Amino acid sequence: MNQMIIRTISTLLLSAGCGVYAAAQSPVTDSTTTAKAASVNIAYGTQPAWMVTGAVSSVKGTELRKSFNTNLANTMTGRLRGLTVLQGNTEPGVNSPSLYIRGVNTFGSESTKVLVMVDGFESNFEQLVPDEIASVTVLKDAAATALYGSRAANGVILITTKRGQEGQLQVSFGAQYGFNKPVALPKMVNAYDYARLYNEALQNDGKPALYTDADLAAYQQGNDPYFHPDVNWYKQVLRNSAPMSNYHLNFSGGKKAVRYFAALNAISSQGMLIKAGDINEESSNSKFNRYNFRSNVDIDLNKTLTAFITLGGTVEDKANPAGNTTGSLFGLMAAIPPNAFPVYQPNGSFGGNALYANPLGNMLQNGSYTSNGRTIQSSLRLTQQLDFITKGLSVSAAIAANNYFNSYSNKTAQYERFSISRNNNGDTVYTRFGQKTSLQGDESRSDQWRNYALQGFLNYNRTFGIHEITAMAMYNQDSYSISGNNLPYKHVNGGTRITYANNRKYIGEFTMSYMGSENFPKGSRFGAFPAVSAGWIVSNENFLQHSRAITFLKIRGSYGLTGNDLIGGQRFMFDQLYPFINSPYFGTANTGTGGLAEGVPANPDVTWEKEQKINVGVEAAFGERWRFTADVFKNDRRHILARPYYTLPQYMGVDLPMLNVGKMNNKGLEALLSYTSKPTAGIQWMAEASATYAKNKVVYNAEAVQQNAYLYYSGHSVGQPFGLEAIGFFKDQADVDKSPKQIFTPVQPGDIKYKDQNGDNVIDQNDAFPIGKPYLPTLTYTLHTNARFRRFDLDIFFQGVNGSTVTLGSNYYAFQNNGSAPSMAENRWTPATAGTATYPRLSSQNNLNNYRYSSFWQRNGSYLKLRSLELGYSLPASLMSKAKMNLARVFVNGTNLFSIDDIEGDIDPESLSVGYPAMRTFSAGLRIEF
Repeated sequence: MNQMIIRTISTLLLSAGCGVYAAAQSPVTDSTTTAKAASVNIAYGTQPAWMVTGAVSSVKGTELRKSFNTNLANTMTGRLRGLTVLQGNTEPGVNSPSLYIRGVNTFGSESTKVLVMVDGFESNFEQLVPDEIASVTVLKDAAATALYGSRAANGVILITTKRGQEGQLQVSFGAQYGFNKPVALPKMVNAYDYARLYNEALQNDGKPALYTDADLAAYQQGNDPYFHPDVNWYKQVLRNSAPMSNYHLNFSGGKKAVRYFAALNAISSQGMLIKAGDINEESSNSKFNRYNFRSNVDIDLNKTLTAFITLGGTVEDKANPAGNTTGSLFGLMAAIPPNAFPVYQPNGSFGGNALYANPLGNMLQNGSYTSNGRTIQSSLRLTQQLDFITKGLSVSAAIAANNYFNSYSNKTAQYERFSISRNNNGDTVYTRFGQKTSLQGDESRSDQWRNYALQGFLNYNRTFGIHEITAMAMYNQDSYSISGNNLPYKHVNGGTRITYANNRKYIGEFTMSYMGSENFPKGSRFGAFPAVSAGWIVSNENFLQHSRAITFLKIRGSYGLTGNDLIGGQRFMFDQLYPFINSPYFGTANTGTGGLAEGVPANPDVTWEKEQKINVGVEAAFGERWRFTADVFKNDRRHILARPYYTLPQYMGVDLPMLNVGKMNNKGLEALLSYTSKPTAGIQWMAEASATYAKNKVVYNAEAVQQNAYLYYSGHSVGQPFGLEAIGFFKDQADVDKSPKQIFTPVQPGDIKYKDQNGDNVIDQNDAFPIGKPYLPTLTYTLHTNARFRRFDLDIFFQGVNGSTVTLGSNYYAFQNNGSAPSMAENRWTPATAGTATYPRLSSQNNLNNYRYSSFWQRNGSYLKLRSLELGYSLPASLMSKAKMNLARVFVNGTNLFSIDDIEGDIDPESLSVGYPAMRTFSAGLRIEF
């Protein structure tokens, strides 16, 4: 796999001319940027890049436009070194991925969430669009995150929206239109193959065949579509492609006293489902629309007082037939055998049976499901310069209010569906399932959250000859409430950061926060989170100052303590709870009497997870063309919540409290190498490669004592799969007889054979073994290249992962629950194919042996994907000047264009489960700036 990826990258680099143009540096910036670069966003402020001693990486919003997606988080895939994005659901409006910074550092149930700050305040961010974003920054080590205290251990993402600059009005308009196509859909057998294979399965089970030769002929010829149907439900329910569009209009500029940035954006994505609302007025089309607006204004109230007003919002509308999401519909399409029933019966009614509904009938007759969301992000910040006290001193205060509300309107109905048969006279007999009802409305459901925050800062920035000092003291309090919870979540935080630089060679920084949360007992709600870091700019030393080979070299390191208060478990677990339960029956009445019971024992010492972070990094620039950075990190986390089953086993029959006894560590490295060509009149190009490796290990999780050492999760990575180790198929009955007994169900030749891990000659759950690798890849790597030739530009972005395992879901189990069969079942075991079979023998029953969780159903999750490709053309400067334009560019764009992986068949390694498929997008657009 790795050699194949390397060869592919090399070939594509040569064929593409090595890349995409970047004016003077890579579009991805981080603390590795040279001393000549601009400032870098850090916690609650900015610093010159040369002064940054923490591990920080960032990307401009303009780069995120290259991936055409309705969810901002999905545009970050591979763009930020150290950030891993797991795709998850791809349905428009619910395509929220999982984010991990430097892998996983905890095994807690709710502990992996990354803190996201938008313009300095916690807020939802996935609904933002790249055209309103200035930069996205990832903070990774203790020096970068300590100011966020007990919320920082999983890393922090800072999103900064655009602001106006002094100057003439600048107008930017862009339009992009394209279409989505599924990368892959589950491949199921047709009706003829289904009937043929099902007969074989019955024979293997010692049962008579269900389908006669005449049935098989009818399925093969397709001349009896009602009694011998052959339905591909994906073709009946899905379109070949679905349109997607994006339009934006931005205004920026201002005078010395007032600067502004205003933006409007409209994005639309129609779902892959057919237009059910155009066929039946009681249904709806699948669609997702979002409208973004933003108005950021900076006002100099006088010479020393400035107001920063930030206001942004979104309006989202989503509609679907058959359900609020499409998950159940896709599951139904994968499960129905192709010969179960036709789409329509001879009399025009919907086909169906007692086991399965009709997917098309569900879309047209089950009603419509719509949701309407509103988001507001607002803040006001005042900054007062205090130079009259001492030069470089300032004070600022800010208040923010963020709100999200989503309401649902579900109109549901039932419908009739029929199966048909022939009676003794040859007449068609209809059997009805379901009953037609009128539409019923339900608008009782809604989701809402609110977030309020108050901040205050005292800043000092002063240079005394060769000495540079920046210092900051801060206060932050926030309140976060969710509908359905009576008590809000609250944090109070105070902190400071002091940075000293000597002669731009030696840098030292101390950071500390003191944060408290309401979720912990009184007297133990606050904790200190200190961090120290240092940097040495070696290239400013005399022995390197005039070097042409090494133009910039910085060595930096950091050590500190951070925390994570998302510990999981019940809220306020320091209090003993007595929940309501149903008491036993008293008297002769057949009703229970409500009562109280003692809940799980309280933990009066519950606290947050604590993590020690160590990071050492080097940044270098060689000449004016090469740039390199590398970081090595190690994180040790303790106080993870776990039940102490090791101390008191479950068979004692008592509920155990959650205790902060868990430990784990995570370590790895990051690297980046880039090259930028000379700015000649010919081709200009840039190539950048990056990689992040992170490996974690559970040190202690208080799990119960196991008879076999290999059953312990401790010592493995978080998410390590445990299952039976498949070692092939049983060859014959003699092989069955001499092998350890597999207790799940009687086995036959062709069934999956498992390894006896403990040597007791029995295969049972005690033989569950660490198989495969966790879901989260240990290695993420990217290759970004761009080039410009005259007025043409080309941008290519590859992203790949390694070190993960994915598992085929139950839709790949042939005839499970009387369901369909995947095309891979064609290569099933038979006596004739015993030497080449890759699928177990077929069975008409739910085979409890073959369909167990085992290594047989695992696949290598590694892949290399062409995440985005964009080719553009800009009009000549002479034409633009006549039209008074700064830019006029047209482009074509492709997202998620192809994948190289080790999974057989047309299967995408990121979306193996039944659900909305991974999408490939093709689009064209234009961008005009005045």
